[in-house]
Amino acid sequence: MSDHKRKLALAALVVATATAVSRVTGLGREVITAAVYGVVPDYNTFVSVSVIPQLVQQLFADAAISAAFVPVFTSLLAKGERERAYRLAANLLGLIVVVVGGAVALLALAAGPLTRLIYPELTATAAGADLAAQLLRILVPTILFLSLAGAISGVLYSLERFTMPAVVSIVWNLTIIAAIILFQDSLGVNAIAWGMLLGTVFEVALLAGAMRHAERWIWPRFGLRDPLLLRVILLMVPITITLGILNFNALIGTWFAQFVSDRAAAEIGYAFRLYQLPQGIFAVTIGTVLFPSLSRFAAQHDDTRFKETVSLGVRQMVFVSLPFVAWFAVMPQAFVRLVYERGHFGPEATVEVAGALAFFAVGLAFANANIMFNRAFQSMQRPLLPMYVSFGNLAVNALLCWLLYKPLGVAGITLSMATVSALNFFALFVLLRRHVGRIDGRKMAGAAGGALICAGALAAVSWGVWRALAGFAAGGFGPLLVTVLVAVFAGAAVYIGLAKVLKLEELSAVWRILRRRRSAAPVPPAGDSVE
Repeated sequence: MSDHKRKLALAALVVATATAVSRVTGLGREVITAAVYGVVPDYNTFVSVSVIPQLVQQLFADAAISAAFVPVFTSLLAKGERERAYRLAANLLGLIVVVVGGAVALLALAAGPLTRLIYPELTATAAGADLAAQLLRILVPTILFLSLAGAISGVLYSLERFTMPAVVSIVWNLTIIAAIILFQDSLGVNAIAWGMLLGTVFEVALLAGAMRHAERWIWPRFGLRDPLLLRVILLMVPITITLGILNFNALIGTWFAQFVSDRAAAEIGYAFRLYQLPQGIFAVTIGTVLFPSLSRFAAQHDDTRFKETVSLGVRQMVFVSLPFVAWFAVMPQAFVRLVYERGHFGPEATVEVAGALAFFAVGLAFANANIMFNRAFQSMQRPLLPMYVSFGNLAVNALLCWLLYKPLGVAGITLSMATVSALNFFALFVLLRRHVGRIDGRKMAGAAGGALICAGALAAVSWGVWRALAGFAAGGFGPLLVTVLVAVFAGAAVYIGLAKVLKLEELSAVWRILRRRRSAAPVPPAGDSVE
């Protein structure tokens, strides 16, 4: 093995370890947040308000910068134009300081009127209005720091320095945990906001230090007329708009949630974080590993292998998603109780969050499969097509939320989001088929049918175990953990065993993908998100 390959293999191991630790600390952050704040109105206000900076942040999202900036920067390095590459990076930092810094200042000044405009129900009282405006003013600087962190991470990715970009999320999680533990008595819900802000400052400082250790400091320059900078911006636009629309859908959900109850947004937030776990563990991995092959086949105009890879990826996404769909559908309270129910997060909150999670699960397989379709369009350098679909999703989501939030409450809002994911799947399928021809739709449907049979058996077994051991699970956290693990492993064993009996090729294909991911070089993020 060459020194370069050995270095990349070591980097892959470090990144995989850091990612695993990050997920553990992220779960710890959620457990502590739920125990300390539960679904109290103040935390509900925090969840609602935090959607606003997240929406603006997508203009310079880490994923968008990685997808648009890294190829240009890397090509300059490959040509030996190192000084030109660093000048481009410095100009990008300067653009972020000017544009994002200006946006942050405007948002901070307009925090009061803006929160009252978007959340009239949450800000109906003077205390509610003051809290919402105060939280937004604390959170908006995170937009600037996260944008700077995204740009610096892009440079580090290009230099094949992967460790620090993987580690900073651990520091971010730990900072928030420390802020909650140390200051929740004196600051209340503001402790989370200050923890997020301080965590993003630490991210930038650590990444800048890694940059200095790798090669040199990069200071912002203001060469905003740089033609290469313009090229990066044009590449970023479709990705940033698509990611922005994703967050605008979240804003639609929280807007309707304020009319359900003063805890609805918090309940949706807790459910969504459980819903996201399968995507982070499996779906993004599959999309990341198959993306280079898709790009190569698209560049070679090898339509046959391109379509085979898309079909394989979608079938794998469905195969790994359906077990979680089944678990979240038949025993959602088990997962919510295990992760959240302690401290100020009581049984009533568990019931509401579990209902939201069960309806979220309806769209999980579609949302994960959408990652593969988005990767396909990116590999063909046609990112605008998913963007057009996303615009249509906004209207559908708003309409469905309006129709469902009154009769179903929180569950109606999450069902709307799940339905939008399904509609997005079929729209992207039709668009891709128009551009490349038939993409094994029948094979996808057949594989999904086989996986559904397996998932049905899994659901029956897991539900049966959960119900049979319900009395034992009521004995505390230890018995609950044992019960959930037994139910999950029993269901998983049936799922895998039946998949072998039915000879579903996706089982072995998924295993090969996960093994390739562990041994592959780290790949910077490229905007995988649920729709």
